[in-house]
Amino acid sequence: MKKAIIFCLFFYCIISLTKAQDDYVISKPITQKINSYEKLDNPDFTNYLLSSSSFTLKKRDIRVSNTDILFAKGSYGITNNTTVSLSMSLIGGFVASIKQQINLSDELKMGVSASVGQIVSIPTDSIIFFTGGQTMVTLGDFQNNITFGLGFYYAKSSFKIVNNEKEFFLSNIYVATQKQLGRRVYLIAEGIYFNNYNVLSGALGVKITIKESMTLGFGVMPLAWIDPSINSSNIEANAIPL
Repeated sequence: MKKAIIFCLFFYCIISLTKAQDDYVISKPITQKINSYEKLDNPDFTNYLLSSSSFTLKKRDIRVSNTDILFAKGSYGITNNTTVSLSMSLIGGFVASIKQQINLSDELKMGVSASVGQIVSIPTDSIIFFTGGQTMVTLGDFQNNITFGLGFYYAKSSFKIVNNEKEFFLSNIYVATQKQLGRRVYLIAEGIYFNNYNVLSGALGVKITIKESMTLGFGVMPLAWIDPSINSSNIEANAIPL
C-alpha cells in the first residue's frame, strides 16, 4: 500500500510538472534548419514525454497538453525566455509553475523552474500541498538535443502518506534526449532517479508531428524499486503504457 501511494505521487509529480504525452500545441512556427530532412518545425520542443527541456515558449505562444485524459496543462510565453504554466487533474490537482530560460550559447541553454499548488484534493478533506523547483541544461537545437536536470520538491498532506508522516521531500536527477528519425518522427528516451527513495523511472517512446502545430507522443514508462535493506539488490520493476 505504501508503495502504491508513493508511486501515485511520483507519477503525478512527473506528469503535472514536466511531462506531456498527447501534446496539442498552438504555437507560431519556429524557423529551424534541419540538415537531413525537408524543413518541418518541431512544434513541441519545451518537453519530452515526462521531463522538461530548458527551452521556453516564444512570446505570446500557447501550448496545451493532455495526458491520459486525467492530466491537462496550459502554458503561455510571457517573453521569449519566460513561460508560465498551469497544470490540473481530475483528482483535484492544481499546480502553477514558471520557467526561465538562460541563453548560454546558440545550442546551450539553461532553465530554472519553480512550482506550487496542490496535487490531490478529494471530498474527504484529503489534500496534498506541493512545491518545488528544477534546474536543467540542454545541449542542442529544437530537433536534436539532450538535457540534464536536477529537482527538489516538498509535499505536505492532511493525512499520513509516507512512513506514517504527513510531509516528505523528493529529490531527483534526470537525463532526457530527443533524436529526429524522420521528417515528422522523433525518438525520446528519458531516465529519472529519485535518490532519497531509490526509485528509477523514465520513458521510452516517440513523438509524431501530425500538423504544423500538433504532436502525438506515446511509449512506455519503466518503473523500478530498489531495496537496499537486504544484502543483495532487490529490484521490483514494471512498465506502464503512456
